[in-house]
Amino acid sequence: MEVGGVLTYEGSNYFRQRLILSSLSGKPVRIRNIRTKADDPGLRDYEVSFIRLLDCLNNGSQIEVNETGTALLYRPGVLTGGRLEHSCPLSRGIGYFLEPLCMLAPFCKSPLNAMLIGVTNNEVDPSVDMIQASLVPVLRRFVGGEDGPNIKCIRRGMRPGGGGKVHFTCPIRRSLTAFQWLDSGQIKRIRGVAYTSRVTPTVANRMLDAAKGLFLTYLTDVYITVDNAKAASPGFGLCAVAESNKGTSLCAEAMSQTPGQDEGQVTVSTPEEIGREAASRLLEEIWRGGCVDAIGQPLLLLFMALAPTDVSKTMLGPLTPYTMHFLRHLKDFFHVTFKIDEYKEERTIEEDSHLAERSTGAAKLLLTCVGVGYTNIGKGQT
Repeated sequence: MEVGGVLTYEGSNYFRQRLILSSLSGKPVRIRNIRTKADDPGLRDYEVSFIRLLDCLNNGSQIEVNETGTALLYRPGVLTGGRLEHSCPLSRGIGYFLEPLCMLAPFCKSPLNAMLIGVTNNEVDPSVDMIQASLVPVLRRFVGGEDGPNIKCIRRGMRPGGGGKVHFTCPIRRSLTAFQWLDSGQIKRIRGVAYTSRVTPTVANRMLDAAKGLFLTYLTDVYITVDNAKAASPGFGLCAVAESNKGTSLCAEAMSQTPGQDEGQVTVSTPEEIGREAASRLLEEIWRGGCVDAIGQPLLLLFMALAPTDVSKTMLGPLTPYTMHFLRHLKDFFHVTFKIDEYKEERTIEEDSHLAERSTGAAKLLLTCVGVGYTNIGKGQT
């Protein structure tokens, strides 16, 4: 809903989406009734931290929060980028802040050089490993540059102690290009990392063996490395990525329960369970299919919406609820409407014999839109 030239929303859901698209479109946004019925109403510490991060990226932004923290008015400025360092609260992972940076960084005035400090791996947010394996290839495909986007995990940090450090760099682009990405290819190999912190090193091998036991029933080219870190808090997990012959990367992860999680939450705990859970989640991503995985869907759709006024197409697996709301917000901020059809692959006679083998995955979707011709006003003419 738009009131007086300001897009107005209710509640705390999809908080980051609204502020990200407000920063890119230049449209102010007001969010009201943020957890007004909760025992602890208002913004959480990680949401306040995210607002501060946006304020560091912007020049000339105006942020107004009422006394109870239940209402926010955000007027974006110009995305400047540059060098920054941000300490993330331990209640959420660095991935909570890194995902928005991947969307905003290509459209800053100067190349972004960010250092984020906090929790690198938790069960709530995409880990740094997942973002490196899933979002960075999409960025490199459409942003590129000699010094392409890169994420380096300098030090791991688990809950509740944190202490992790991640370095993110990304070049800038004046504009994107329209594209048609319809062929996800066939999975050719699986790579991954089994990481531990302050536990016996044999835990990593137990996770690795359990995951490979499932992967080898699907593919023979499987290689998982071991990372025994010395973080402030104990924990372990496994992140795996399936790579196709067309440049598609599908990623999934599972990790141990960490102190501070809800006691009633059902989580896996033994290394063998973690390994099997990570493998099962990746095989589910492969079954879902698409040119990007679940966490990469919003980033790819954003690039389609911001592309020149030409037709862009892509093929995705089933849309996540987060992606569905992202599509609605793209319509609110950029007036971009996507056409969604069932994807029907064109096959030759020779390929018909493999039809049964290749059609075992989920139904795929064909998403089409005409971009808005977005231009990075902060970057000079190249």
